[in-house]
Amino acid sequence: MNAPQSLDGWQAVSAIDICASQLRMAQGRVVGLDLNAWMLACESTGLDKATAIDLFPAVEAGLMSTFEQNE
Repeated sequence: MNAPQSLDGWQAVSAIDICASQLRMAQGRVVGLDLNAWMLACESTGLDKATAIDLFPAVEAGLMSTFEQNE
């Protein structure tokens, strides 16, 4: 149902798995995903840089939403 429908989608999912624990922290709280880690993870999966940059805000928002739900 929510499975990626393209090679780019699968590469992005792989990048999320690789760098999901690479977080930006401030005052003991998660404030976002580390962009450098995201870009390196995307590079390692073969996802092109333009697509990685386009996807970053949505990936970061999704991870932040998950953290907020679990607080």
